[in-house]
Amino acid sequence: MPPALTPSQLDAIAHRDGHLQLIACAGSGKTEVVARRVAQLLGPPPDGAERLAPQNLIAFTFTEKAGAELKERIAARVAEAHGELPGLAEMFVGTIHGFCLDLLQRESPEYLKYSVLDEVGQKLLVERHPGRSGMAHTTRHPDGRPLAAWEDTGVYLSALDVLRQATLLPERLAGVSAVAGLAAWRELLESQRYLDYTAIMEHAVRALEGDAAVRARLGARVRHVIVDEYQDVNPIQERVVAALAGLGAWLCVVGDDDQTIYQWNGATLANVVGFADRYPGARLLRLEENFRSTRAIVELARDFIADNAERLPKAMRATGAQPDEEGDVTACAYASAEAEAAALADRLRALHGAAFAERGATRGLAWSDMTVLLRSGLKRHAAPIVEALKSRGIPFLVTGMNNLFETAEARAARALFYFVAGHGSVTRDEVRALWVAADLGLADADLDRALDRAEATRDEIPFDARRRANEFAPQTVMQEFVDGARLREERVPGERGRAEAVFANLGAFAGLLADFEAVHHHSGPAAQYAALAEFLERGAADQYGEGLLDSPVAGADAVRIMTIHKSKGLQWPVVAIPGLVNNRFPSTFQGRNNWWHLVPIEAVANGSRYRGDLADERRLFYVAVTRAQKWLLVSWAPSAKVNFWKRPSPFFTW
Repeated sequence: MPPALTPSQLDAIAHRDGHLQLIACAGSGKTEVVARRVAQLLGPPPDGAERLAPQNLIAFTFTEKAGAELKERIAARVAEAHGELPGLAEMFVGTIHGFCLDLLQRESPEYLKYSVLDEVGQKLLVERHPGRSGMAHTTRHPDGRPLAAWEDTGVYLSALDVLRQATLLPERLAGVSAVAGLAAWRELLESQRYLDYTAIMEHAVRALEGDAAVRARLGARVRHVIVDEYQDVNPIQERVVAALAGLGAWLCVVGDDDQTIYQWNGATLANVVGFADRYPGARLLRLEENFRSTRAIVELARDFIADNAERLPKAMRATGAQPDEEGDVTACAYASAEAEAAALADRLRALHGAAFAERGATRGLAWSDMTVLLRSGLKRHAAPIVEALKSRGIPFLVTGMNNLFETAEARAARALFYFVAGHGSVTRDEVRALWVAADLGLADADLDRALDRAEATRDEIPFDARRRANEFAPQTVMQEFVDGARLREERVPGERGRAEAVFANLGAFAGLLADFEAVHHHSGPAAQYAALAEFLERGAADQYGEGLLDSPVAGADAVRIMTIHKSKGLQWPVVAIPGLVNNRFPSTFQGRNNWWHLVPIEAVANGSRYRGDLADERRLFYVAVTRAQKWLLVSWAPSAKVNFWKRPSPFFTW
């Protein structure tokens, strides 16, 4: 954030009554503006007005992480402006579904008995109950082909979300078996006392729109609602926002139509572009100054996105946040993906330790200051980059689960549970060899002691189902192994970043076990481990969408490899965007989920938006470019295997 606020920022902070729309360009300091605006609203009011209390304000963020960061910033700005302010914790700052869950549990204590299923938990529940979940009886439309276990679970759940979240045309749903599948899914959730994210919002919307007592209580309390990343809310989330406005709250929506990248989840430009039509009299302010990037990066991004026709007028401007120097922005072509990856890894190593100016001080670049952003397909397209980084000893983390089992430590952990479950023909010697190959600095005696305990557990499981479940819980077995092997970060050879990456990957594996236990905790040990082994073999690697599970080691000094979607809201001094190949980026398959084979796209109002188009691909590239603070490295190479990946992307040649 700059030392002095701009006139537009000051206007946004000072605005009090009436709806407000903030169009916030990339790097425009919107979090600081929102935090200062909250502090202003909680200050002394105009003459004669009632002073607002924290409980009178709600702030919605796109992710829980963003919510935690905003909450911390608000607390700091409120303390600066007013000192200690009682009741600040009563202000809700977090996701829309988090607010809806809080609302349900406050208004109906019965909901306290329900567990919340995330996306992975949903998939596991469907796989455990294919019939009761409705998936086994749902067929593709209109050819009637059945769905395949594991492979189609995510598509099935996406179809159910569309049926619950989108605006539908009921007359076009005749003969669609997924409609009956949704009824079965709802019944299963209720019988098991589960809520998935969409169910949370469904129940909350019914209360917000139709429960007079709930409406009266909220109407008396809520005065201002702030919605960050407004361009990414989907139809059911917009109903939550509209309901709060209908109760008399003033809205302040913050977003940028140029950064609408979640169209496959129902987000639409209409949220931003049509805001003034839905909320007459709303004031519009633009935050156009970029306090993040060099002039070259800002002007490249600004001129590139101008090719999109449907967008609100704005002009992102550079502020000299970083000095422009020759060679900071490069566009390179290579003969092969391997050559591209090798050159990228060499450039990252050359930049490591380079001087970087930040907050008035200069420091050397760390590995964690660098990221590699891919359009999609981490499992497929990250492989050459991973190999190039490995061969040069550069620590890295692949954000998400799709590449987890490409790491030696995760493969060793998976084999451990194959062994404990008695799955296949995996032997103790094979498990031991995998842990040795992972090169984690384990002493032979420690590793053997840990394997002794795992083998004892394996022998006990079939014969003692009466023992307490937590004694056989997969997470307990994993922790016993780590403790017995004396696996410690300081013992892992190599740079510190490698040790952090190893523990991040093992933490992700532990998260996988936790997800599994959440659904299978009622099973006996033998049945549970049989199901776990099958999950690890057939589904675990693909059940997690790219970037779905964050690394638990946020501060690991390692290069990040992630999808552009996952990078939203983040920034790095060095950003690389390889793989700029035509038909790959822009992609010829913009839609992430082929749910329209279960729910006809013509049955969904504005259904084509879910598939996306070239303008959506431009927005995605714009988001990638604007993550860079100083160094931007774009490149392409023809594919040796895929014939329609032979030419450079028009984004590369633009």
